[in-house]
Amino acid sequence: MRNIGTISCEKDAVRLTSYLKHKGILNTCEVSFEVPNGSMSYQIWVHDEDRLKEAHDLFENFCKTPSSPQFDVPITEQIPEEEQASLEIEPEVPLLARRLQAHLTHFVIALCAFFFVVNSYQKIPLAVEGVAEEFFSLTPIQAECFYDLPPFFEKLTDLIQKHRVAPNQKVEQLSPEIQEEFDALPHVAYWRGFYDWIILKIKTSNAVEAEGPLFIKLRQGEVWRLFSPCLLHAGFLHILFNMIWVWILCRPIEQKIGVFRTLFLTLVVGIGSNTMQYLMGGPFFIGYSGVVMGLAGFIWSRGKIAPWEGYAIQKSTLLFLALFVLAMFGLQFTSFILHLFSDVNFSPNIANAAHIAGAFLGALLGRLSFFSWRVSR
Repeated sequence: MRNIGTISCEKDAVRLTSYLKHKGILNTCEVSFEVPNGSMSYQIWVHDEDRLKEAHDLFENFCKTPSSPQFDVPITEQIPEEEQASLEIEPEVPLLARRLQAHLTHFVIALCAFFFVVNSYQKIPLAVEGVAEEFFSLTPIQAECFYDLPPFFEKLTDLIQKHRVAPNQKVEQLSPEIQEEFDALPHVAYWRGFYDWIILKIKTSNAVEAEGPLFIKLRQGEVWRLFSPCLLHAGFLHILFNMIWVWILCRPIEQKIGVFRTLFLTLVVGIGSNTMQYLMGGPFFIGYSGVVMGLAGFIWSRGKIAPWEGYAIQKSTLLFLALFVLAMFGLQFTSFILHLFSDVNFSPNIANAAHIAGAFLGALLGRLSFFSWRVSR
């Protein structure tokens, strides 16, 4: 299967594909969305490579004179069943149906939106009843979905919600009984990530505070935490940004390799990028951007080793994502230097380890033949 060209008008694409069928050249029209100009494009794929040159010449002629009567054939005309069977290629899926073949993509967007709504709803009591800024409080869904949850934070959250601390109230303003409960909490060191460990080691020569046990909840059997941080988002712009990229990147992948291989790709990238972020920065991170970068890395890799598969993503789109990660890395490095050589407490709170690990994993998986676009036989 080879791509002979791209057409920007759906009506012209239908005329050309019908004409090619009329000539006995089995073909497929692949629909994609062009991010830079905000329009649809239609890639024409020819299944029979022995007739590739003929199809390409017809495509060139069509582009020169698309309104020529030569290309006026019945739109509904199909290849005879005997010829189609001899080619052993599955029938072409209608353009509109192909656009709708993105069940996993739709499910991911709906699931992330559901988690966002639930988390926002659970934040309402904390906002109304008040939680002092010096406290670290989690919503129930955050407590269940973070990669790990050290016992100290679990007990601290329970106490804050139990006593409904007033807005902006200081610890010293609490009743003696409540203060005693907070003071009695055992502050045990927990894994804060290599980032904090390195800073503490260099500045104080003592990194014990960041050397707590790893994978506490995972060792208790809560394996969903390997992926669940991807489903949570900090705010509306955060989820909007990620879901737009899911729609742009995941949909064409799913349409080419199917639901199950796309799901496998998503889980491997999500688990790998989350684990790397946990090791580098500790358990408190959220967002689907690690998977987004993995999808981008996958498309880039497939474009390098199998360009004929025609993932219709502009190079400028992938370049934008690469520059975004580079900019975030620069911001993180600046924060690292400030932490080391000054008292400035600047933290960008960006899961950049997940971005980099996700892109690397996606590119690596994209080189496997398991993820090649196969024509059903």
